Amino acid sequence: MAEEKKKMGRPRIEIDKRQFEQLCGIQATEEEIYGWFKCSSETIRRWCRREYGEPFCEVYKKFSSSGKISLRRNLFHQAEKSVPAAIFLAKQHLGMRDNPEEVKAPAEPIRIVIEKPDGGDA
Repeated sequence: MAEEKKKMGRPRIEIDKRQFEQLCGIQATEEEIYGWFKCSSETIRRWCRREYGEPFCEVYKKFSSSGKISLRRNLFHQAEKSVPAAIFLAKQHLGMRDNPEEVKAPAEPIRIVIEKPDGGDA
């Protein structure tokens, strides 16, 4: 009879890959992700190494980029109807700002001379 090896320690927490990727896609923080799965940040990090062969930060970048693209697309559509959204995009992508550079006054005052035309004898 072959003896079965008993596993020591706690059983692994099941992390749903699809849910994890969706949470990254909506820009959930690491704290929110491990809170969602009711585990520690270390558990999430080890799971990422096991499932993806990469550290959490790399996996997060990969799956959160789709969320950023979706957010940007929605913001551009919203800017067509919303002045505040258009202003935000102008500031972020066109370098515009609320306080334009002030025009500096000349160092010396400008002197204006008005000459009376000679009218001769009246």
